[in-house]
Amino acid sequence: MKNRKSFLVCCVLLALIIATSVLFGCTSSTPTTTPSTPSGEAKTLQIGALLSMTGFLSTREVPDYNELLICRDIINENGGITVNGQKYNIEIVVEDCKSTMDGVTAAATKLVLDKNIKLIIGPTAFFAAAASPVCDPNKALRSLSWCTNSPGEMDESTPYSFLGCNASVAEAIAGSKFLKQNYPDVKKVIIVNPDDGAQGFLMPIVIKSLEAEGFEVLDEIYYPNEMQDFSSIAAKINSYKDADATYQSNGLGPAVGAIIKSLRELGNTNPYASALPTSLKELVILSGAENCKDVFSCAISPDAELAPIAKEICNRTVAEYGEDYSLYLTAADALWDMKEAMVAAQSLDATAIKDKWETMDTMDTIFGTGYLGGLETFGINHAMSHSQAVMIMKDGQAVFGSNVDIGKIP
Repeated sequence: MKNRKSFLVCCVLLALIIATSVLFGCTSSTPTTTPSTPSGEAKTLQIGALLSMTGFLSTREVPDYNELLICRDIINENGGITVNGQKYNIEIVVEDCKSTMDGVTAAATKLVLDKNIKLIIGPTAFFAAAASPVCDPNKALRSLSWCTNSPGEMDESTPYSFLGCNASVAEAIAGSKFLKQNYPDVKKVIIVNPDDGAQGFLMPIVIKSLEAEGFEVLDEIYYPNEMQDFSSIAAKINSYKDADATYQSNGLGPAVGAIIKSLRELGNTNPYASALPTSLKELVILSGAENCKDVFSCAISPDAELAPIAKEICNRTVAEYGEDYSLYLTAADALWDMKEAMVAAQSLDATAIKDKWETMDTMDTIFGTGYLGGLETFGINHAMSHSQAVMIMKDGQAVFGSNVDIGKIP
């Protein structure tokens, strides 16, 4: 009986010890993690991408997407994004816009409404307008990878839309300046561009940039995006015998290369200003090195004098895809700018980021210091700009020519 009482006493004492431990906690060599104590582990931040991975625009968008992923890797490798003490690694969630307006709307709906992603890179050019009715009412912030100034891309109706790269206006300014500096005998130009619905809005700005450098615009010639045979376009350009140069500020590489080749076959050796991001190396492949004499492109080359981040993206891209790969870096630039705005805002909320971004007169872009402007041009002060690299032909090779200082977009 005595042993039984002793056993019962021990059991009671043990129960009291356990209960005390539960109520007041036990001291040990391993600290207890509480909700107020950061674990130090990075979380995942999903950022959407609206890019045409199929269709006619995929020739430009797939390379842009590859560079976007490389930019993401560089950000993550360098600690990701830190907001209020919490680290985040970026995950890119891409939706295929399929090179159609309906495809853009469907892709935007998937990201914003189905997946609840409110931070988005893209879309490109006039396709951005098809995403606006989905993104802006739902306060989804977009950093556009291109802009052609058509209504609804980026204007007063799209308060959650920013231009995250030089795009059409800044490259048009750079192309006009470079043409003036390097071809002083050129006085009269012919403009050629795709008939994509944006010409009525973009061309007045392009013409203004040319006239600011002293050029006279003789005419504007347009072609459908789906055109394959450009001999008629070249013949029309060539019919202007008093023109000194051809100037293009919008379009895709296959069309540009075909026009150049057709012009040279007609004996037209006037300078061709490709004020768009298609690599001059691509144009050489499409039209031949001998036909690209006096052709320049507002594009990036691996040998360009670039800021460290842009240079690293270029080097990694070329290492993976080869020397002749067309470097765009527009989506990568847009991602980097959004990242900088998030860090400055110390928030992942789209509205808070927008409100902060609007106050940032300057920003570190992948190309160095960028300037926020665009109030006169777009009706909203949401356009980033930075110095623009230009590619030229030298000794039969497409190489880096110079960087053109653009300054702030009006």
